[in-house]
Amino acid sequence: MEKVNLSELVRQGMKKTSTKAQMEAMDLLEAKEFAFDQKEIELQQIKGQLESKITQLAKNELLLDNAKLEATKQKEFFQKEIEKFADLQNAYEVLEKKVKTAYTSKDLSAYLNQVIKEFNESSASDSEVATYVINNMDVDLKVRIFGDEKDSLRFCAPNVTESTEDSLSSIKISIQAIPK
Repeated sequence: MEKVNLSELVRQGMKKTSTKAQMEAMDLLEAKEFAFDQKEIELQQIKGQLESKITQLAKNELLLDNAKLEATKQKEFFQKEIEKFADLQNAYEVLEKKVKTAYTSKDLSAYLNQVIKEFNESSASDSEVATYVINNMDVDLKVRIFGDEKDSLRFCAPNVTESTEDSLSSIKISIQAIPK
């Protein structure tokens, strides 16, 4: 069956009974109806575009939320790494201070030999009757012993907070008088 346009039927019926003014009014009405239909088509197109943009916006929001979540995880990871680094740096500084105040057996022996030599060569200990020299030295050294990167032993005194009367080192010196 053939589709019949309602406005065409009305127009045909109006031609028979209508005046020119009614026909112009009908033409104007049809033009407005056509413009309305065009606007409705445009509106449907805009609605489709808006729905597409809303969908894209929702996708972008989801991507942004995922990126924020990943950034938060990375920030937490890096903060933990910074804390670990700070702890390691503090431990390194403590060890560095220990190494600076640590001595090898050669350092200690050389120092004590130098003290003995300077005392024996000094005239400050001399009197009119005799010259005094160190005859014997007993060292009771209480230290921590640890190895360094060269696989040699190093001595380090205990911390002041850890010191007790029993943990203090002592040096006993025997001085001999040599008559002049």
